[in-house]
Amino acid sequence: MKAKDFITCAIFSVLSMVGMLLAAITNMSGYTALLYPVVASFFIGILFVVLINKVSKKGAVLVFGIVPALYFLTTGLIEGLIGIVSLLVFSVFSELILWNNHESMKRIVSACCVYTLYYSTAGMAEGFLFTDSYCDNALKHGINAKVVEDMRSMYYIKPLWVAVILLTLLLTFVGAMWGRKMISKHLKKVGLV
Repeated sequence: MKAKDFITCAIFSVLSMVGMLLAAITNMSGYTALLYPVVASFFIGILFVVLINKVSKKGAVLVFGIVPALYFLTTGLIEGLIGIVSLLVFSVFSELILWNNHESMKRIVSACCVYTLYYSTAGMAEGFLFTDSYCDNALKHGINAKVVEDMRSMYYIKPLWVAVILLTLLLTFVGAMWGRKMISKHLKKVGLV
């Protein structure tokens, strides 16, 4: 990768963080907080497809994950370490899917789905597996008690985790298809891809 490729990937990484912040509006209610990875994956799906079409080189996915990884450093030692390692693992799997073919839309969408699985699997594991400690920690960090209790009641319904994972994959696919449409209808015409 050249310097301009690193810069492009970093810009898309920042944009992915903006998408994650937009998705954070789902955290305003304990009942909708489970939708965070679903909504975030839609935005990330769009950006991922456009990025890989613009920077078709090994390492692009790893650089794409840099801003979210830096964010995890601010969330606390254990949570941050788990977040960084998990995101790195999912990024490496995505890179392996794209390894020698960054042109195939099937591979790009598959790699994108693997990348966004972090948000609904490792990203939600603490809430579903250690519900009480997760919610108690949220209370300590100043999250509204009503929101936390609503989250607690949702996290106790363990089959919801499967639904969140499946919805994440679906919305990633929808986002990727939207990104593909943006490329063919608009971005190629103006020379951005």
